[in-house]
Amino acid sequence: MTSKKFIILLCIFSLISGIFWGANYSIEPKDDALVYDQRALLILEKGVFFKEAQILDRPLYPIFLAGIYKIFGHNYWAVRIIQIFLFIFICFLVYRICQMIFDEKIARLASLITALCYSLASFTGVLLREAFLPFLIVLLFYCLYKAQLSYKNIWFIFSGVVMGLAVLTNIILQFLPLLIIFNFLIIGWKLGLKKIYPKIIMFFLAFSLVIAPWLIVDFLHFNSLPFSTGGGLHLSSKVEKMKNIEDRYIQHLVGNVLGDFFAQKLYPNYDQKEVRLGWQSFKRYYNWIDQGKDQAVIDNIMSQEAKQEILKHPIMFLKITSIDFLKFNTPMIPNVRMQHMFAETHPELSDFTKASIILIIRFFYLIFFALIIYAIIKNIKNWQKMSWFFIIILYFNIIYSLIHAIARYSLPIYPLYIILFTLGVLTIGQKLSIKSFKPLL
Repeated sequence: MTSKKFIILLCIFSLISGIFWGANYSIEPKDDALVYDQRALLILEKGVFFKEAQILDRPLYPIFLAGIYKIFGHNYWAVRIIQIFLFIFICFLVYRICQMIFDEKIARLASLITALCYSLASFTGVLLREAFLPFLIVLLFYCLYKAQLSYKNIWFIFSGVVMGLAVLTNIILQFLPLLIIFNFLIIGWKLGLKKIYPKIIMFFLAFSLVIAPWLIVDFLHFNSLPFSTGGGLHLSSKVEKMKNIEDRYIQHLVGNVLGDFFAQKLYPNYDQKEVRLGWQSFKRYYNWIDQGKDQAVIDNIMSQEAKQEILKHPIMFLKITSIDFLKFNTPMIPNVRMQHMFAETHPELSDFTKASIILIIRFFYLIFFALIIYAIIKNIKNWQKMSWFFIIILYFNIIYSLIHAIARYSLPIYPLYIILFTLGVLTIGQKLSIKSFKPLL
């Protein structure tokens, strides 16, 4: 099959997957989705930079929704259809990326697995960033490799623009541009500093021009920058969680490795809510907001308190960080959170049946991540070829583990996971094939 025919087949396959899972998972906006929807409507009514329409740390997704509403009206299905096309483009970019840095076999298998990935396809049906941000991250990944391989100015500019859009979608990416610049210096060392510096400056200027309007507006509206606020609440929440589990760490380790079903069976006093959020921290934060206290002042108070507690109890902090790492990489399956599967549900099934289903699913996910780790170990010395994989995957894992994580936050790097998984599968397959033919030689 030619490359063009495969791309057509891939797009059709991705479209079917996106429609099936997106329609199956589509729900009316609530919680975060409802906030995005309301802010998008405010943008249409008052303008992009209207204060009440701004979300300090993630303004772009409501603007994306507002653009769709402007063209198609307040129609959720219009959003879902466009997000399905973003999913199709993710699959296409995975194919092109693998073609560019590996070969056609890896490109075809990785792109087909991406098209089959329920986790990515299902979020096309909801008004959350988990369809939009993965598209931006994969597009950034593609632009970074194009910049590295071609050293054309336009790809450094495109990389900066896409990086800016990604930061405006999720401020947690604010430190990633620094790592990108540092890596450009490493991989461009042989090219010569005089040649690589101008290109890095182009990347930085493009990035800065994209985020500058929002930085200015945020400072005028909130008297602070999004980079300097928000951490206090999350750190305070983290400290509260680490205190909650100090005497029950093993319970929560079991709960996040095997699931709540096993933890509840083994530990009668197990409560998974203890590590979901720092409920008292959030209550305290919003009470201060309702009282009219300045957000920057609140953030500073909570940040300083949390840092003191973390420095006093570093081991406790590492324990809760390990739990958040597990939450970030929890398996995702249709219509149920894997961690909560069969926890006080489905009384018609025996405990043996429930345990077997959970263990089988987690076993396959264990193989999935084992092959990813295998691919990383086998290729870690080839920094020029693999550096963007390592940097982006490690960045997401470290940042979310340090702050707060749930499984859907990992979706932006799932296409990268899938590429590495495919690389691991084919590497092992090749080794086994060679070994099987040795006796015949």
